[in-house]
Amino acid sequence: MALALLCATPAAAQQQPGDVANDLPAAVAEEQITVSSDYRGSFVTVFGVNPDRRGRGDIVVVVRGPTQPARVMRKRQVFGLYMNGDAVRFREAPSFFAVLSNRPLRQIASAESIWRYQLDPAASAQLSSAVPAGADPSAYRAALVRLRREQGLYQEYSGRALPERRGGLTLYQGGLFRAVVRLPANAPIAQYHADTYLFRDGRLVSSQRVPITISRVGFERRIHDLATQHSFIYGLLTVLLALAAGWVAALIFRRT
Repeated sequence: MALALLCATPAAAQQQPGDVANDLPAAVAEEQITVSSDYRGSFVTVFGVNPDRRGRGDIVVVVRGPTQPARVMRKRQVFGLYMNGDAVRFREAPSFFAVLSNRPLRQIASAESIWRYQLDPAASAQLSSAVPAGADPSAYRAALVRLRREQGLYQEYSGRALPERRGGLTLYQGGLFRAVVRLPANAPIAQYHADTYLFRDGRLVSSQRVPITISRVGFERRIHDLATQHSFIYGLLTVLLALAAGWVAALIFRRT
């Protein structure tokens, strides 16, 4: 696997949005999204308004999923064959990450601010294992981001939303804005957060965090709850169901 280099700024002391004024009015259209057996993904719509009456500043919206362990392996050539090398493990990395801005992010904030406020998914990926000798850790972060972008789990939108993209950030007169993010069906079912930021002259002046819950409903939720809360009973029922299916199949084929 070819690894593209990512120039990462040395991590500054992590500063969360709560370290600045939380006076950026924002909300989501649906704070709870339900998932049934025919779930094929959904959309998250974030609304907000710039508190500056003159509409000054830049808007950035980030929709984050829960962090999860991850690993990346680099392919190497051995006797003409490509094989996976040693895995580089991440203690945590965003399971879903979408960033939307009214113009390219690096025109809004410095690389240090992007890293500090974790506006890039690579900034949130924390290594838990050493990289191979001579390798660049940022290359593995870049590879993780690239792979998850291919899966639709990492997204980036800048500029005005276009109808054919079905996602992006739109600014309206009076400081209103709307951000639309596509949640693919393979995104984890868990607790998410929508963070909105207002930057002015490269400095973060206000922010807001809104929780989003994605939960199962119906028969699928009952199965999930049984598997997670009563794993022994779930395993026993699974074995009994497999035995019953095997017995029925044997009975049918014996008669034919």
